[in-house]
Amino acid sequence: MKYGPIVLFVVAACWPSVTPAMASNELESVVRQGAKGDGQTDDTAAFQRALDAVASAGGGIVSVPVGKYLIKGHLTIPENVTLEGIWRAPVNGRPFDSGSALLATEGQGDADGAPFIAMSTNSALSGLTILYPEQVIANPPRAYPWTVQSVEGADNCAIRNVTMVNPYQAVDFGTHVTGRHFIDGLYAYPLFKGIYINQCYDVGRIQNIHFWPFWDLDPKSPLWVFTKENGTAFIIGKTDGEMALNCFSIFYRVGMHFIAGSTVGAGGEIRQQPGSGIYTNCYMDVTPCAIKVDAVAPDAGVSFVNGMFMSGVEVASINRGQVKFTACAFYGTKDVLSHARLEGRGTVFFESCHFSHWDQRDGGAACIEANCARLLVNGCEFNGVQRGQYAVALGPRTRSAIITSNLMPCGVNIRNRAPKNADVQIGLNAAEPGLGYVKEWTVIGPFPNPAVASPTPGTPSRKGFDIDYLASIGGEAEAILTPATALTYTDEQGLARTAQAMIAEADKDGVVDFKDIFPDGKQVAYAFCYVRSKSAQRAHFELGANDCPKVWVDGRLAFTHWDAEGGDSAPGAYAFDADLRKGLNAILVKVEDAGGTRWQFTLEAYDKRGESLIAEFPKQKKGLVNP
Repeated sequence: MKYGPIVLFVVAACWPSVTPAMASNELESVVRQGAKGDGQTDDTAAFQRALDAVASAGGGIVSVPVGKYLIKGHLTIPENVTLEGIWRAPVNGRPFDSGSALLATEGQGDADGAPFIAMSTNSALSGLTILYPEQVIANPPRAYPWTVQSVEGADNCAIRNVTMVNPYQAVDFGTHVTGRHFIDGLYAYPLFKGIYINQCYDVGRIQNIHFWPFWDLDPKSPLWVFTKENGTAFIIGKTDGEMALNCFSIFYRVGMHFIAGSTVGAGGEIRQQPGSGIYTNCYMDVTPCAIKVDAVAPDAGVSFVNGMFMSGVEVASINRGQVKFTACAFYGTKDVLSHARLEGRGTVFFESCHFSHWDQRDGGAACIEANCARLLVNGCEFNGVQRGQYAVALGPRTRSAIITSNLMPCGVNIRNRAPKNADVQIGLNAAEPGLGYVKEWTVIGPFPNPAVASPTPGTPSRKGFDIDYLASIGGEAEAILTPATALTYTDEQGLARTAQAMIAEADKDGVVDFKDIFPDGKQVAYAFCYVRSKSAQRAHFELGANDCPKVWVDGRLAFTHWDAEGGDSAPGAYAFDADLRKGLNAILVKVEDAGGTRWQFTLEAYDKRGESLIAEFPKQKKGLVNP
């Protein structure tokens, strides 16, 4: 069939300010129903008219164009209706009231009041920014009701691509039964509570959620104190097979809290029931308790895969369900004693996990303090900060435990206080020899490290890095330092100064701390030693330095690293090889300081077989590099 030309006619007309009933289509605009979006006019009634009009027409989409919509009351999204703004991804940007923004003001001081938005079965919230313009940065902040809450008996509630700038409480899908809820793309700074899930009897799904303080970026603010002392990002009760993916939170007191949630039985009785679920790619960052388990469902439990937690896990004595961690990483802060404190009758699993930096204050705490009935730890790595730290401690309520095939570089240290009749299987765990730190040095300094005026990009911006302060004793390539060495130099004010060499020893972690020796910093210092080699060979060195280092081995520059931002003092941050001759070999390390809290280095030296090379200080002859 041959069609003739298609002609489109566009008719411009002015919409009336209020349209009581929508036209026979599934799309309505809040502007058509009278919303002004000027941030001053109360648009509550216009929004609700649009939502109700779409519902009466059988369901559809209520469009929220660009604007700042002041909502002094609260809204209910009816069944089969979507309230949709212009965003197609959650946003983080200033101003926070850009795009399709809803300004919420109702309920100040009443945390248990009506929610800002109530959601019904098959309703959705999408593409919006929600801001509380009257919220304050204080401790405590102003309490408000939940920003979003499902109504009684609602199923299939969905939130997609929404930003909640500063809610006191963000999303409540737990006070009322909310089956098959779905959240995808939620960025928010919940000040007190993030998401509450409970009474979900058919798999709910949450993904791509990011909770962090983008509304208040000052770490010293009183609001940060409030949230770190009181805030919980995720509260999860009775939910059957919850599926969570890519969930993140930071700076809360608790990251994820699993509780026995309140449910209503067939006869109206109130029960407390735990739930189950699968949590993948979840990252609970910088929080005293990353995962807190009061209770999870027996025989189903919860499983974490590819998680990152900073820092701890707590499992309560009432728990009867399984708690499983697979391929997860646990990082410590200076205040963390143990990464896991476990009680209850449920089994706790750690498989292919990594633990680091627990008990940094050396109080004797184990990485895993287990007083639960059953424990399985397999294929994990325990990277402590010092030798002798306990990896696992079993308590008197342990009934069975398997701790096998783990890497424990600081030593296979397992404290077993389980009862004699407990079945505890421990084996095939591997420790490592001590790292080959060079610990004895002759140091000299400090020397000036002035800034370079207008440095070429990529070249040193601090002069001390390339100034040879040892020129008077043969230069950096030939110099030998002894405790008797004294060097005269001119400081930045043109005054003559003398630097006197001295003996220094690295601390227990192999660190030579120049900042401790020369407190003023922003200068340059050298460290010198000999290492003995049994034969001519290619040796391996691992270095950590802050800020930028150079290393000479037997007069040859073996390693240099420049970065305007400074260097990395973590052990093994840099690695290089160098040739050694049989006998003593001179090692000279130079480290400059750009300022800040660290001016230090560590150096490990290994022969071709991986054995440590030991520093020596023989009687030296003047000018002899390799006596």
